[in-house]
Amino acid sequence: MPGTDGGSGAPPGAPRGAVARVPNGGRALLITLAMAQFVVVLDFTIVNVALPSIQHGLHVATTTLQWLVSAYAVTFGGFLLLGGRLADVFGRARLYRIGLCLFVVASMAGGLAVEPKLLIASRAVQGLGAALLAPAGLSLLVISWPDEKQRSHALGIYGAVASAGFAAGALIGGLLVEVSWRLVFFVNVPVGVGLLAASWRLLPADAPRRAGRLDIPGALAATAGVALIVLGVTRAGDTLRPTQPAVAVGLGLILLVAFVVRERKTAAPLLDLDLLKDRAILGANQCLLAFGACNAGAILLVTLYLQEGRNLRPVLTGLCFVPQAVGAFSLAGPASKLVPALGPRRALAAGMSLGLLALVAAALSVRSGTLVGLLAALFVLGVSARLVQVASTLAGTRGPVAARAEGAASAVLTASRQVGSAVGVAVVAAILVTVHGSEGHRTALAMLSAAAFALLGLLATVLLRAGAAHPLSGRLEHAFARHAGGLP
Repeated sequence: MPGTDGGSGAPPGAPRGAVARVPNGGRALLITLAMAQFVVVLDFTIVNVALPSIQHGLHVATTTLQWLVSAYAVTFGGFLLLGGRLADVFGRARLYRIGLCLFVVASMAGGLAVEPKLLIASRAVQGLGAALLAPAGLSLLVISWPDEKQRSHALGIYGAVASAGFAAGALIGGLLVEVSWRLVFFVNVPVGVGLLAASWRLLPADAPRRAGRLDIPGALAATAGVALIVLGVTRAGDTLRPTQPAVAVGLGLILLVAFVVRERKTAAPLLDLDLLKDRAILGANQCLLAFGACNAGAILLVTLYLQEGRNLRPVLTGLCFVPQAVGAFSLAGPASKLVPALGPRRALAAGMSLGLLALVAAALSVRSGTLVGLLAALFVLGVSARLVQVASTLAGTRGPVAARAEGAASAVLTASRQVGSAVGVAVVAAILVTVHGSEGHRTALAMLSAAAFALLGLLATVLLRAGAAHPLSGRLEHAFARHAGGLP
């Protein structure tokens, strides 16, 4: 994804001293791009709240149900780097529209699905559409605001609107499911059509196509590898025979190794492996992968527990996620000063520790049936999420290696979180199926497995150096806003 000319305020290739201007229709363009990312983020939580209703409506097994979350996360994370590369080669506006069309068509197909396989397939295509849409939209925003201050302001609004999709998804999903679970898919259609129509009037024209190679086999290997690992974990919950799950996980690992080998040899790699040679970048991605696993797993568990275990209506279930959003947004401003003051390692350790504490507290609250305790735990989890995301973004996008490819470094962070989400959801779903007992007992044990991911993330912070305070809070805000995905 492109950046700017060394922060000069001029677009790449522009003569020095050129006067920076806000693009034509600047406010409308910003709203259009931000709303596209809002819809991408919205589809995480809006579908989560609908899962119990979908399960009853289509008679879906719990281990199959988790694929409605995992299929989206796997294809989104797996094709994100390719999406950014495609935008650079074929044109950002073109890829934005293609991604938006895929997203809308898949949403329509999901709303019309009459069997689980079709619904899961539509979620996978939605994730592919998001992987094309998100980096293209972010690149369009960066090049449309060449002035550093104006761009930082636009990116701040973009990030805030995108993050609001997390809270809005739970509330909107709860309201729509009261009518029909199919509406959580259909709601994307009019919004997507409106954004597509606006794009023809507002988006800047693409430059002529550039020559460039595309590592499509690499993207397929990475995505299939993650999908097979998730499948293996899921099958472990379905069968007592370890052979099939082990084969799936083994094949997945082989494909991931093949992806790494290919990235070393290909002339146009999707992933600059030098990024992961940097301990800070590697540690940041491991932390974010672990947090994606524990956070996505917890959201799934709480959703099922509230509706199946406590018989809450979908709209009340959506309201129960408000504390988590409040926790994240309450730290939105302070985090930009707190994280640089602590340094990335201490901030990440603090965030992962809070996440571990919140998940253990959530498990105890579920086991004892204390709803107030569960809501308080979700609030702390939201605070933890904000700390982890800001700190991991600072750690994962700084240093000489990341400076050469800041867009790729940000995209890798987002991909790590999506892959972690898919794996975490698969693990907790498998535990729900294999463990016997009451809804509260099974949920509490599965929540402890989510806490184990938080512990792994905490241990990964040792890879980061205990650096001094970091004064560049302005750059932190810029880097955080560029973090495609926008989840709090």
